[in-house]
Amino acid sequence: MDNSFSLYSLLIVAVLAVVVPLLVSRLQVVRIPIVVGEILVGVVFGKSGLNIIQQSDWLQFLQFFGLAYLMFISGLEIDLKSLRPKKDEDGDSHRFRRWWTNPPVFAVLTSTVTFVLAYLLSAWLYQLGWIKSPLMLALIITTTSLTVVVPVLKEYDVLSHSFGQLLLSAAVFADFATMLLISVAASLYKGGFSPSVLLVLVLISVLIFFYVVFRRFAGSLHLRNLAHGTAQLGIRASLALMIVFIVLSQTLGVQVILGTFLAGIFVGLVNDRERSDIYHKLDAIGFGFLIPIFFIMIGVDFDIRSLIHDPRALSLLPILLIATYLFKGLPALVLRLRYPWKDTLAGSILLTTQMSVTVAAAAVGLKIGAISPGVDTAIVLVAMLTSIISPILFGKWLPKHLVPVEREFVIAGDAPEAQLLVEQLRQRNEQHRLVDVHIDGTTPASVSELHLSPAQTKALVAYSKSDVWNIALAQSAVKEGFQSVICVVRDLDTFAKYRDEQKFNVIHPQFAMVTLIDQLIHFPTASQLLRSADNLQIQEIRLANRKLHNQRLRDLSLPAGLLVFSIVRDGIPLVPHGDTAFQVGDTVVVVGQEEEIRKFFDLATPKRFL
Repeated sequence: MDNSFSLYSLLIVAVLAVVVPLLVSRLQVVRIPIVVGEILVGVVFGKSGLNIIQQSDWLQFLQFFGLAYLMFISGLEIDLKSLRPKKDEDGDSHRFRRWWTNPPVFAVLTSTVTFVLAYLLSAWLYQLGWIKSPLMLALIITTTSLTVVVPVLKEYDVLSHSFGQLLLSAAVFADFATMLLISVAASLYKGGFSPSVLLVLVLISVLIFFYVVFRRFAGSLHLRNLAHGTAQLGIRASLALMIVFIVLSQTLGVQVILGTFLAGIFVGLVNDRERSDIYHKLDAIGFGFLIPIFFIMIGVDFDIRSLIHDPRALSLLPILLIATYLFKGLPALVLRLRYPWKDTLAGSILLTTQMSVTVAAAAVGLKIGAISPGVDTAIVLVAMLTSIISPILFGKWLPKHLVPVEREFVIAGDAPEAQLLVEQLRQRNEQHRLVDVHIDGTTPASVSELHLSPAQTKALVAYSKSDVWNIALAQSAVKEGFQSVICVVRDLDTFAKYRDEQKFNVIHPQFAMVTLIDQLIHFPTASQLLRSADNLQIQEIRLANRKLHNQRLRDLSLPAGLLVFSIVRDGIPLVPHGDTAFQVGDTVVVVGQEEEIRKFFDLATPKRFL
């Protein structure tokens, strides 16, 4: 190995990291994930191809840090709320079907059955002398790729459907459970069972301690003021926490990827997934620099000769591919209890997708000697194949009737102003519901007792005469996973206490009026724009038509008189121009007359969703 700092190799890797997304986005015949493209170009320029990228200490460090950051981002992607039991929203009264297709039960069932079947196969291969650690291989087969599953569910706009939520819960649990157990498997392989295996619990205890401390100081105004600008305290703290867990993992003798994975879970727990921009900033750091280097270097180190010259590893390739589809697809057939065969096959095939965690786990197994280079190459090839084939088959088999749940605005309360708000929604033909409750000492302030569902609610407004009831309802809604919650309070002390609440928006009528007057004073034309005589409106429309995916605005025949004011993508508002391309899942903010907006709605929403 060349221990010098190879500027030329680093330059080639950096250029490839820029070129790959451009090339992959141009492919129309087959949809290839960017990470697969990064591995492929690494193979072309690495030891199995042109061999012009040479390893060095610096590239090895960046590869190690890229792996650590990848696991940190994987932990950040884990939304433990998706594993909470969900109320039946499809009207299924059959208790047996509801039980087996409830997210936590379905998630545990699919992962457990997959692991048991994979371990039986791995034990047989171990007896034949083909592998060294049956537990490690079984866990690798059990992994699922959240980095592929989530974007696919978003692209086909089924994430809000109960079907999509089941698939998400299974993928989340598979990644969470396997990451915890892979560290244990590595420790067992290196030294057998010993008290040191239980050191994983120390990491989890540290995580809990940090969480308690954070909740204690989370309300500090001084800390919130340092979250932006040149301070960027949230990003600094997140990266520092990741490094703390790297050091703790090495000190305790636990796998580093588990430490950074737990650090990512912690950052996800303490930040609001919908309202915090820290997710996008951390994603930008990872997928903009460190993670592409890791995947490209995986391709550089990819030794196809080790697979060709190892008959057992070569024979293992089709076995692993078949086992992945069979062992991960079979338990997902429990979806048939609730959905037709086409839905079931589409869901089971998507859950066979592997990539990030699989490749990372294989890298750990190779490092400790639990798997051979040939087996590692076979595992990476299987992960690449499933990440290409499975999303394509999911799109082919996805049934036409799977539509997002129709969502509505819910106004709950007995305040007179609530009726005025309902009237405005009615005039705009918005789907809405008024929960007209009369507040007294026995009135429930719980969304479950009011029979409200987050999957069917676009926004919830707590608008009663009682500030206490409004706050209680808002807190209940946040706890149950409602995406957008607005709480009206009239008492100044209560408003001051909750105005900086991160989980829901708090509105004080008097302050809202002052804000409106301020806007009329400083921006009179803009403020009067939506009150013009020609019925000009501003609306948000979710893009669900896949035919518009990656289509530039300048190339589309949009309704005349319609202005695309903004595009919100992954929580980030974009200012569009002619070369801006739509993506499925975008929230498009448009300004125009009702007729033009209706035409754009028909264009943005495919007929099967109407």
